Parts: sequence; C-alpha cells; structure tokens
Amino acid sequence: MNVYKCTVLLLLPFILTGCWSKYELQNMNYATAVGVDYADGQYTIYAQLLDFSTVAKLEGQQKAEQPPVWVGIGKGISFTEAASDLYSTSQQRLNWGQISAILFSERLLKERKVGDVLELINRYREIRYLAWVFSTRDPLDEILMATPFYRLSPKASILHNPEQNYRQRSILAPIRLQKFVMDSNEKEKTSYIPELSIRKGQWKENQKPHELLRYSGIQICDKDSYYARMSLEETKGLPWLNKHTIRLPVDLLSENKLLAVLVAEKPEYDVKPSVKYDKAYFDISVKVKAGVNEIHADVTEQTLTRMAQEEIERQIRQTFQAAYDENIDIYNLGESLYRKNPHEWKRIASGKQHIVLNKDSLKNIKVTVHIVYPGRYKLENFNQ
Repeated sequence: MNVYKCTVLLLLPFILTGCWSKYELQNMNYATAVGVDYADGQYTIYAQLLDFSTVAKLEGQQKAEQPPVWVGIGKGISFTEAASDLYSTSQQRLNWGQISAILFSERLLKERKVGDVLELINRYREIRYLAWVFSTRDPLDEILMATPFYRLSPKASILHNPEQNYRQRSILAPIRLQKFVMDSNEKEKTSYIPELSIRKGQWKENQKPHELLRYSGIQICDKDSYYARMSLEETKGLPWLNKHTIRLPVDLLSENKLLAVLVAEKPEYDVKPSVKYDKAYFDISVKVKAGVNEIHADVTEQTLTRMAQEEIERQIRQTFQAAYDENIDIYNLGESLYRKNPHEWKRIASGKQHIVLNKDSLKNIKVTVHIVYPGRYKLENFNQ
C-alpha cells in the first residue's frame, strides 16, 4: 500500500498541466488610456502606458522626478491592424484591461467611425465599459502626455479621474463609455462626449509653464452620426437640468458690472410635456439652494434671488436656442414626452434624430432660488 502511495505522489508532477498560459505581471505593459484618430483611410491608435510602481504616492513624500509617461502610436487600415502595429514594438505583451479613459479625435467623430471602434471594443473583452470617454480637437499625444500637479501620475488628472474636479465645479458632467453607448441606442435621447483641450500658461512650476487639461465643450454625436459641437459658453444651461450637478457658480451682473457671485448646489428640476396642434411644448421648473460667495454692492436678499432666477432662466434658454439652431434636443425634452405619451412622440417625431421640438417648444421656465447661506455678513432682509 505504501509503495502504491509513493508511486502516485511521484507521478503527480507529470500529470498536472501547470499554468503555461499565464503571464507574470511584471512581464506585461499596461495601457491606461487609448486615443483613436482617423484620417486618409487609416486609423491611428495612441496608447498611454504608465509604470504602476510610480502611480502610488505615499503620504508626506514628494517625487523627485515626474513619473514617466509612454505614448505609443500604431497605424493601419483597420483598428485591429493599428493595434497590431503597436504590438510590433511593444517588446512585452500589451494588456488593455487597465484602460480608464478613451479619447476620440474630432476628425474620427466627423468621419462617423465611432461605431466601428465601439464594435471592436464590444468584442474585445479586456476593455471595460466603465472607462471615461472624451473627445478632443488637440493632438491626441499631447492630451495623453499631460500630467497634473506635484509630479503625480496622469491617473490623477481629469482624463482618468474627472469626478474630483466635477464635485467642485460641475460645469460639464463626465461620461462613461457605458452611458454613451446606452444613450446612443435610445432614439429619443441625445448623446454627447465631453471635449478636452490643453491650456497653456495658466499654471507655472518654478516659473516654468505647465500645460494642464481642461474642458472646452462637447461633441454631439452617436455611434453612427455626427451632429455638432457646442462650446462651454453655449452649454451653460446643461448643469441646471442634470441630476448629477453638485456645485456651480452663478455670476450676477448689472450693467456689465459684477454685483455678486452665488454658489448653487444640487439643483432639482422637473419637465412637464404637452402636445397641442401636433406640436410639443415643455414647462420646466428648477429649484436651487445657493450661498453667497461674493457681494460687491448693497443689495437685499430679494434682489439677489430675483437676479439669480433670471440668470439661470437665461442660461437654460440660451443653451436650448444654441442647440435648436443645430436641430439638437440638448435637454432630452423629447424623452420626457416619450415616457409620458409614447404614442404622441412617435406621431410627431421627425428626422433621423427623432426631434419633436419647434422654436417655441420651451414655454414656461420657473426657477426658485433659496439663499440658505449669506456668507459671513448678513444680507439685508435675510431671514435666518
């Protein structure tokens, strides 16, 4: 019996298959962001690689040097061929499972190639749908090479971690790839991609300019079509009709002079659709709590409240008009009609974008501002 047991133990190493198909972590390159461009019938892929040993930063430690950022470029007549071109010089296996940001060039969007790229991502299981998606009009490699403060890894920039910046200044909501794909598949919804650009000269490190990322607008498109671009100035109304908005400044001007600055928090809104004579109309109500950050004149609480309400309504209407001029339902007002009365929506929706709007669709806008924090000093007639 003992001889039998010994024989089995000796044979086990030869029977077990082992993990020949596994790869050691240190023997792989990890892409953390990918940029995609398209021109002259060719795809160009930009892969950002980071050394993960430099990503973590211990408390109280300052890096002596900027962590290295590698950006590789691959070209081909297909996305797969462009990726294969990258493999030719990657030296080690290239892993796509750590990608947290996908960047599209404006040129690729206008060439209507987003759907082709997403089709490959859907088949390629390593890339996750939780990645943030952005667009840009700047060179893709410049965006991918941009680094944040204190010699931190690019993982601390708004390209990879946009939520931190959004909590303080909710000017433009970041979009995950999953949401973009979902909105693209909904006929009654408008999908868009935030646009990033490089800002030069605003910040300096030891008197040397340091280039940093910023939002510069949105690109309105879906998987198969491109519609328009809107600047940040044109999209000022978007945060008021976004349930994710956290904190937003409101400048109050009188005769082109700054009177006060309020900070609004977590606006609540409601849209009520109606149909009359085959035309859709929408009433919007917005409720906002705000605090006073700056005040440069003797004004009452009632005056600030009235001015804030008028300014928010102006921004909402301005963004609606700018989008309507491009035949875009930027607030997804048509969706509210679709949810309430899908039969009416189907009857009056027109065009490839299924637009139900007319120039007078945005009827009544009721904005209610409640100043809950007047700052260090009391406002006249402020009720505590």
